[in-house]
Amino acid sequence: MKPQSWLRRNWLLAAGGAFVSIHLATWILQRVMKSSVRSEVALKEKTAEGKNF
Repeated sequence: MKPQSWLRRNWLLAAGGAFVSIHLATWILQRVMKSSVRSEVALKEKTAEGKNF
């Protein structure tokens, strides 16, 4: 009998790790995009204030 591969023995761990990794990466991307948009809006407001005076 052939020994089973690591993936066949630990498929649940591998699937769970992939699931958590994808969601963590998505969360990090959302945080980065949100802060990028906030800084861009703040920069536009700052330049708009400069033009008014």
